[in-house]
Amino acid sequence: MQIPGRLSETTLGDVLGALLRARVTGLVRLRETQTHSADREHRIYLARGEVVAVETEARVPVLGEILMQHGLLDATAQRRLRQRLTAGASHRVGELLVQEGYVSRDVVGAALRKQLRSKLDALFQIREGALSFHVACVVPPCPVPPLTAHEFLRGRPRARDRSGSSGRQPRPRRASLPASAEHRRTEALSVLGLDASATLSDVKRAFRQLATQIHPDRHVQASEAERRVMAERFAAVSAAYHAVVD
Repeated sequence: MQIPGRLSETTLGDVLGALLRARVTGLVRLRETQTHSADREHRIYLARGEVVAVETEARVPVLGEILMQHGLLDATAQRRLRQRLTAGASHRVGELLVQEGYVSRDVVGAALRKQLRSKLDALFQIREGALSFHVACVVPPCPVPPLTAHEFLRGRPRARDRSGSSGRQPRPRRASLPASAEHRRTEALSVLGLDASATLSDVKRAFRQLATQIHPDRHVQASEAERRVMAERFAAVSAAYHAVVD
């Protein structure tokens, strides 16, 4: 499939949107041409148009940083993790954290999805570069479900939004979008036990408190059925938290 050869001719959002509509599987290469970062190459892997992996040289939070930001990993766990890695542990960081009993697989999965979105966010900040699309490529294993269109396209800059030299004004957003976004935020806050007046600090505090109470890894004596219920509850709380802060 042909795509524009330069980022200045389009936007990353338009490219990904076109590939999503075509339901293609392949690789988008983006090579920066700006002076301060020339020749840095970034890769976006797609499966049937959805983003499954991003490889980038841009600085994004590592898994441990994300978990610490959300109060799910303490300094002791970080030190233990570094010791295992220094000792030559062959497992991935997420696998080590689960193996050590610090977090569940659901938590690692949520953090990996946040990291994937962070990588894509970094690429949307690039203003100029060479673009190419390749069908013949090996798509790396995806440890988490692919990002949906809502996650990687909603709110992204599009070519139609540029007023530029054409003199056309950006297309106004539909009035229903802010209302629906506010509705989703209200629902997410309700899951966290908060109302619409809650601040970001309130949200983080509520999430940490709930995570302490219902995280399955903190209730090792619970039955399998009880742990399953707690895991489902924690997944809902985690999704609500990310819906507000992301």
